[in-house]
Amino acid sequence: MAEIVVLNSGQKIQGDIILQNEEVLIIKKKDGTRYQYPRSEVKAILEESSVTTATSQATPTEHTGNKSVALRLQVNGGATYLPQKGWGGQIGADLLIGTKEIAGTPILVGGSFGYRAKLFNQSHYSFIPLQAVVSMPLTKSKHAPLLGLSMGYGFSTNKATKGGICLSATAGWSYRIKNNTSFVLSAFAEWQQAQTEISEIINDQHYTNNIGCNFITIGSMIAIQF
Repeated sequence: MAEIVVLNSGQKIQGDIILQNEEVLIIKKKDGTRYQYPRSEVKAILEESSVTTATSQATPTEHTGNKSVALRLQVNGGATYLPQKGWGGQIGADLLIGTKEIAGTPILVGGSFGYRAKLFNQSHYSFIPLQAVVSMPLTKSKHAPLLGLSMGYGFSTNKATKGGICLSATAGWSYRIKNNTSFVLSAFAEWQQAQTEISEIINDQHYTNNIGCNFITIGSMIAIQF
């Protein structure tokens, strides 16, 4: 019995499946033409007899096994600037979790929990950012450009510093290693709002002031997504 392959785009191909595994599916039409598709692009496989005029009544006999939830682990490093201190360095890490597809589009929407250490010559600051995340590949191919945006609040772990709003934007490249696993390499720019104590000595008197400050960071990150 002939089968119908339904792609993520909604396209349907009718014929005989001659090869399928975790990576690829090959189907031969009645005229002998063969088509090959990555399994990640196959939404469902239907038996010809199960297809009715109402698409919503079609019953899939097999699913691709793609996960609906994505988990991404990423580490980053770069240069950070604080007007009161000048340039320093940053290292950090994040755990992201969210849905990996919305309305057939491979977009990650979810949240992240992370850590940032901002290091200067004589001082350092650290934050724990909790953020909402949107990350979207621009194509469905194995190699895809990637854009992302995160926004949330960075909690300071330093007693003399209070946290604030944090924002970041990323642009990079995603490589699908296999059906549910991808490698991500990207550049990022990040802004962290904070308030910290600054000590000064004026006329032999010691003063401590609370001032607002903004950390601006640019760098790169690598990640693995499951």
